[in-house]
Amino acid sequence: MEKTTSASENKDRWEASFEEQVARQAYNTSPVEAVVRTVAYHLRGLQSTSSSGPLHFLEMGCGAGPNLIWLAQKNIKVSGVDVAPTALGLAKKHLEHAGLTKHLGELLEASVSDVPLPDASFDGIIEACVFQHLNRHDRQQAFKEVTRLLKKGGVFVGYMLDVGHSVYQAKKRDQLESDPGTLVLSDNKSKMYLTNIGTSHFFRAQEFGSLLRGFSIVEPCLTTYYLPPTEAKRRGYDQYLQSMWTLYAVK
Repeated sequence: MEKTTSASENKDRWEASFEEQVARQAYNTSPVEAVVRTVAYHLRGLQSTSSSGPLHFLEMGCGAGPNLIWLAQKNIKVSGVDVAPTALGLAKKHLEHAGLTKHLGELLEASVSDVPLPDASFDGIIEACVFQHLNRHDRQQAFKEVTRLLKKGGVFVGYMLDVGHSVYQAKKRDQLESDPGTLVLSDNKSKMYLTNIGTSHFFRAQEFGSLLRGFSIVEPCLTTYYLPPTEAKRRGYDQYLQSMWTLYAVK
């Protein structure tokens, strides 16, 4: 029987990953450039902000909080959810250190496929390399949560693996028959890398329209780049192509 990563396994795996990242001082402290650039384009195109107050954005899988800090610096109210308590602790600490807690809404320990927040709560939702690590059911539910949580006219920006990625191309013969594009990866080495994070789904462009039905705009943009050879070898590859979708969608 094909086996993907369950919700409890996913939580344990990410908590272990963040614990290793903290121990090695290797967790991400920079905002994801493709995400914040796309959000910046969207903000630039808005005629005005909400008359009832500042915009409110949610990050689904907020990690250590660098994207939240970038948003808060733009006078946007921010909230985040993550399954890893260690990640949430880092996000809170970093927002406090940056003097941005006045912009903080909530930091919740929760799955992105079941967010305990009201419908139509947010002007924007972002995620970076989170939905791609969910099994098929939870992945579909996460996109449904995006639809539920966004206000009409709200923006969603996601950053996700593409089937052109080196890891998928090397291992695609092992993809799940029940969920094409999905690999279950484990190399029993560092918990920091894609190759040991369990379920990993590599998207095709045509998937996004069905996952975000009813959205007025669904525009995936493909970005590819090679890692330096030294880093590629650390990951077990002579050449390592990052092939990623930046998804821009408006409800």
